[in-house]
Amino acid sequence: MPIVQNKFKNYQVNPNTEILILGTFSHDVVDGADFFYGKSRNFLWHLLPICYNLPSLKEATLLEKQAFMLKYKIDFADIIETLEVPEGEENNLDDTFIDVHANEWKDIPALIASLSHLKTVYFTRKTFNGITNSKKQIALTAQYCLEKNIRFCKLETPAKFFSSEKQQQWIDTIVKQKTCMKL
Repeated sequence: MPIVQNKFKNYQVNPNTEILILGTFSHDVVDGADFFYGKSRNFLWHLLPICYNLPSLKEATLLEKQAFMLKYKIDFADIIETLEVPEGEENNLDDTFIDVHANEWKDIPALIASLSHLKTVYFTRKTFNGITNSKKQIALTAQYCLEKNIRFCKLETPAKFFSSEKQQQWIDTIVKQKTCMKL
């Protein structure tokens, strides 16, 4: 069966990161996104800057996004490194399909251990319906964060649509730290 690599598998998280945002998997074969959460139907780069009273970076260049990340000490990682998929299914983006065909998981606790300035980890997923393997990986990450006194919360997914309610949840969780969706 073909192996599909995470588009950002070799990406190196900045060692000065204080906020780490985790996603599931970034396909290398189906989108032209230049960076994490770069698909047209993903609104992370709209939601996140607004949390800090800045204009949207949804249409910004990669350099502008990286400047924002450096300033606010935010970085990204995916929990799945590779998928092993049936022939002809290389472009399947269904969450349940990805979860079942995850072949190699990123060692997120090791990544966290390497980030001496890390204060918070967010996972961009509200529910775990149909993704039991990913839920297990995130549960391990959440437990590790608890043991290391690192805040761990879920954020409502930035995918598919933008709403003022979603924006407020991101502000309340990231900036105000008055809410925190747990596992």
